[in-house]
Amino acid sequence: MISCENKIIGRKKTLTNLMQKMGELECKICYNEMPITNFISTTTKCNHKICRACLNENLNYQLNTKGDAEIECLESSCKVLMEYEDMKRVASEDLFERYDYICLRQAIRKLEDFRWCSNPRCGSGQEHFERDSAPIMICIACGQKTCYKHTIPWHEDRTCAEYDIEIETPEGSTRDAIERETKPCPKCKFRIFKTGGCSHMTCTNPGCHHEFCWLWVSGWRFFCVKIGFS
Repeated sequence: MISCENKIIGRKKTLTNLMQKMGELECKICYNEMPITNFISTTTKCNHKICRACLNENLNYQLNTKGDAEIECLESSCKVLMEYEDMKRVASEDLFERYDYICLRQAIRKLEDFRWCSNPRCGSGQEHFERDSAPIMICIACGQKTCYKHTIPWHEDRTCAEYDIEIETPEGSTRDAIERETKPCPKCKFRIFKTGGCSHMTCTNPGCHHEFCWLWVSGWRFFCVKIGFS
């Protein structure tokens, strides 16, 4: 006896074959039926195809909202990751530029001598080969002095050893945490702590609510227009 489930699966396969003969497919994400030309393979390592609209929506969410460059095939049972060439093949110019930027930052973080500039409005970074032997790193982009060891603006009039003693106190520890983990709103200078999520920030200071990019610390609309994201 054929079960109801098997009958349903059989009918779906028959319908899919019929649609393919007619030049149409049903997207497994949005369930809309559309011409085969509207579909695209997510990766070259699997044969799963979804409609371009669903793929673009997912890429936009993963890259611009989550800031994540490790993107899996959308087929529920598939865990294949999209590779660089996959993104270059299927993504729009703006989305690929965003993907390339995220990959670059992830690769840079793995460099042992690399440090980001502590100027929240700079966004630049560089390798500092002298390390702890000469802990003052001067940004080649903006001239900001950053402590290589503590990754904060250079602590004037104090050596790294003296700063280590200072942050052992409750007051010093709090000040150090503020310097490390918060950034000032570019409009009202209210310090903001980021707990996760994307780079699109909204100041919580009453009466401000300024929107800005966490990475570049510039107005969000300016960032979108300049970089080309939505």
